[in-house]
Formats: sequence, C-alpha cells, structure tokens
Amino acid sequence: MGLRAVARRSRTSTALLVGVALVSAACGARVGPYLGAGGAAGSQVGAGSGSGPGASGSGGATQTGSGPVSQSGPTAAGNGGKVIGAPASSGPAVPASQLTPANFPYSPAQQAALCPGAAGNTASDVGVTSTTITLGNVSGLTGILANNFEQGSEAVQALFSAINAAGGICGRQLKLLVEDDGQDAGKNAADIADEIPKVFAFVGSLSDGDNGGVQEMVNAKVPDIGVAINPNRGVSPVYWSTNGSTYYVVNGHPEIYNSFTNGLKALAKFPTKIATLSYSIPISASAGQEFQNLFVHEGAQNCFTDFSVSPATASLDQDVIEMKQRGCDGVFTTMDVTGNAKLLQAMQRQGFHPVYEGTTFDGYTPAQIEVAGQDTAQNFEAVLPFIPFTDNQPEVNLYQQMLQTYEPGKQPSGFGIESWASAEMFIYALIKAGHNPTRNSLTQILQSIDSWDTGGATAPITPRMRLPAGPCTMDVIVRGNNYVRKWPASGFFCNGQLVPVG
Repeated sequence: MGLRAVARRSRTSTALLVGVALVSAACGARVGPYLGAGGAAGSQVGAGSGSGPGASGSGGATQTGSGPVSQSGPTAAGNGGKVIGAPASSGPAVPASQLTPANFPYSPAQQAALCPGAAGNTASDVGVTSTTITLGNVSGLTGILANNFEQGSEAVQALFSAINAAGGICGRQLKLLVEDDGQDAGKNAADIADEIPKVFAFVGSLSDGDNGGVQEMVNAKVPDIGVAINPNRGVSPVYWSTNGSTYYVVNGHPEIYNSFTNGLKALAKFPTKIATLSYSIPISASAGQEFQNLFVHEGAQNCFTDFSVSPATASLDQDVIEMKQRGCDGVFTTMDVTGNAKLLQAMQRQGFHPVYEGTTFDGYTPAQIEVAGQDTAQNFEAVLPFIPFTDNQPEVNLYQQMLQTYEPGKQPSGFGIESWASAEMFIYALIKAGHNPTRNSLTQILQSIDSWDTGGATAPITPRMRLPAGPCTMDVIVRGNNYVRKWPASGFFCNGQLVPVG
C-alpha cells in the first residue's frame, strides 16, 4: 500500500494506501515547518522509549465514563533541532478562547468541559442543530482490499463516543454518518454528494477511491479532515490533516525525503541490493517505483522488482526464488497486510532472510503478525510517522483505550491512529468555533493551526501548508508477538533532505 507521497494523478481505480508520509515529497527545497530555522540534520522530535540506530529493539454506542486525563506536548516550531514533544501535563483546562495546539487537553471529559451546556445554541449551519452535529465519513469498507479502510471511521467513532459520554461539545452530541464507497471513485463521488447537504464536515474518511468526491467538497466549501490516499484530495483547499499532504512535485518530478534510508544507514542495515514489490493497483505500483528509485539514489542496486502482484495471488514463492538467486539482501513492499503476509510466508518457505525486510505503516497492525504467523513475521519492519503503541505515550495510549472501550474487538492500527489524531484536531477547531459553529469559522480555525503534534503522538505539522509529514520518521520491528521501536531511541528521526525519485 504504499507511498502516498508519490501517486501522480487522480485515479478511479482501487488504489492503495498512504504508506509513507514520513518520507514524502515536499514543495521545492523547503524544510518542514516543524524543524524551525535551526532544525539540524539528525535531530529527534517527540519522546518515547526503545533503542536507537546501532541497537536492536526489545523483545458508536454512547457509554458512560471517559478516557484518562492525558497530556499535551510543546509545539515544535523553532526548536532548533532539539529533542521536543515530551508530554507536559495539560493541567486545568484553559478557556476555549485561550486554547492552542500546545495546551489542548486530550481528555474527552476536559474537552467537553471547555464548552458545556447548550445555552445559546442555534442551527448555525448544515448538519448543526441545537443538540447535535452530524459529521460525514465516506470510506472503503468493502472492495478488493479487505480490513484496511474501516479503521478510520472506527477511530473517529471511538473518540466521538467518549466525548458524547462526557456531555458532548457545547452540549451537542456528535453523530457520524458513514457510507461505504466500495473503494470505487465513482461511488465515492456519489456518496460525498449525498452527504454534503446533511453533514457539517467530513471527518476520518478513508478510501483508495477518495479522489472521486474531492471536487464536490471543494465546490461546497465543506471541511474535510482525515487521511488522504489520492493526491488530489491531499492538496485540496478544503483538506486538513495531521498526516500531511500526499505529495509535492518539483519541476514536474517527485522528490521525497531520504530520512528513512538515512536511518537504515545509521543502523548499518541499508541493503546493497534491494527488491521492491507492489500490487498491480496503480497507486501501489507508483509507490513501489518511487521506493525503488529512492533506494537506488541512496546507493543500493536494484536486484528485483514486481509491480504487478495481484491481490488475489496465491503465493509469491517464485518472486522470492528469484530474489534469492539474484543475491538480494533487502526487500520493501507497498502492499497491504495480506500481500505482506504472502511474501513473508514465501520467504520462510524458501529460507530467504535478507538484512532488511520492511513496509509502510499500513503493515503496522497486530493483524500483520497474526495473518503472516508470529514465527514468520519476526524481523519484519515498518516505518511510521507516529509514536508506536508500545512506547507508553499518553495520547497513543488514549487512542488504544478509547478504541477498546467504544469499539470493542477492533485492533489499533496505523490508519486508525492517524485518523484519530485528525479527529482530535477537528475537536480542537470545533471547541474554538463556539456555540454556533459554521463551516467557514471551522475552516478559519483550521487555517490558523501551527505545529500540531497531537500531544507528541505525531510528527509536528502545520496543516494549512499541506506539506507531507517528512522529514521526520521512525522504525519498528516485529519481536515476539508485537512491533517494538527500533530507531531512533526516542521521538522521531529527522535527518533527511529531498532527493529526486522520478
């Protein structure tokens, strides 16, 4: 599933996934705004635990109650390359008028308390009544790729349920209207058009057909907060995300950050001969090509590619046999959990164990280990633009707890936490919009946000710039029955520059 950063144009096919906002392209040679003017190569942002380069990792129904009071980290702007993002206590909630991304509380109870009661509420805009706000979500719940895109709506519903249980925002209950586009761009456009007259904004939509309804949202000036798969959504003027945009092109050619490969080099795990696999689905194939080009640009030899894997393929043994014969010592995939599992199983059968084997954050889910088999999945890696679940980071913990409480049986995932983080940013803007929010006032608040980092859980980003989340990234590896942090030792690895990959 692959590189959101490099899909070149809107497609109506069942495209695949985001993958690596962490090594994404940016406009020109600009540095991400969160590094600040003095941002140094090799800096780390955020806080966590684990082992760094050079060392191995270690072993909506409404309900009562709410998540634990969490913490908010400092913003990253102008940090001068220092370690930032260590959570600071949120303390008592400040007045809504004084909220900033740095002091925003991540407790549903505190969020509800920032604007209590329905006094003065009116039906201020589409989807808003005095007692409810209806939000839209169009996701690929069914289609050629199973168990991927429902993760966004699950995360958003968990957050909304927790806030509703605490009293709602300004006395209003949050309702999520979810429609299934079947991972088809035409159906996506129809579903978006159906919801626009009913919803205040879109939150957490997730589909490889999400290019379909973009123009409808732009025409209606309805805010779209979530995780984009296709590039036209990622650069839309009504799109807002904690995960950044999809890609930027420099002089007609894609460029991406090499933070990921620099991290592998620091760990002495950079492969000399790289194999790259993707699905035949256009976005996945484009992503595979871009990753191959990145590795080659950084000094690896291309030993094998297969950008035409069918999601229905029975086995990848022949691919693995060829990799082994050609002396490949690294393999990277832009497929999903199922494709990755087939690759790992074939590698196990063929006794192929390269120096590096990894994927994008779509593979960061317990399902990846379960589907592949625990023994088979050992040493498989994923690159992430967020703090891993094993780091005991407060906001990451809160996401997992809310999911378990309000969406029981659902597994935490990369898509899930990215959607949850964007939904929290929506809640921030909604609170600041006050008792009578409008689409325009919500947009103005989203436009004003600087250095959002979800309390240290995600790489800091300024949403209005619609830059990718790079150059900050990190890596996890399967140890036992879980992924654990591998590098850097804490926070994010921010040693990277833009390099051409097409």
